[in-house]
Amino acid sequence: MKNRFYLACTRETVGTNMSFHCVNGNGYSANVGLAHTYTREEAQAAWDSGREIELPVSADDVDALTVLHVDHQYVPGKTTIEPGCVKYVGFVKGQWDGNDLYWLCNGSLPTTDFSKASTFESPTDSAEIVWLPFHLADAVKRRTFNINLLDRRRMIQGAGLKTPDHIKRYKRRKGSSGKVRWNCPCCGKISWQLNPYDFDGCRNISCEEWRPRYEQ
Repeated sequence: MKNRFYLACTRETVGTNMSFHCVNGNGYSANVGLAHTYTREEAQAAWDSGREIELPVSADDVDALTVLHVDHQYVPGKTTIEPGCVKYVGFVKGQWDGNDLYWLCNGSLPTTDFSKASTFESPTDSAEIVWLPFHLADAVKRRTFNINLLDRRRMIQGAGLKTPDHIKRYKRRKGSSGKVRWNCPCCGKISWQLNPYDFDGCRNISCEEWRPRYEQ
């Protein structure tokens, strides 16, 4: 069993990056370095009382799979030349994964993994590439975790956490289409809807009190 956990918020995913609760409750961030670390007991308690969109995951497993990304908001958006600089990196103009830049990588397609970015002694003239001194991008790189690498069995249950009853009930009510099952409080008819929090109305035309809201 594990004893280090992060608390993810699946609603705050940015591109393919999973977001986590930050230290001292300072919102959410895709920067794993800012994530609050919970013990197993704290993670279980947070999950037991949390929303369906919150998910504790093993910090050790997340850390092992992080990748270095650079958010376009923290670097110049146009080519920057510095006198005497002999180490540049280039990113593809107008392409992002969420906020993350795609870097030139010799012998391969552009990549968001900054650790694989190729360095160049001098920029080339290209309208499709933005060139930056390496140190500018390197100074703002951050560790991120791709949500597609989430292994719930290994990173959650296998790490020693138990799925809360309210999460189990939510999963049973949620269909494969992403809709949630509701029972009309008037006639009991089953209705499927995307809104998981408020009943949108019964589709049974004989149930006047609970007919769909768009027909009211």
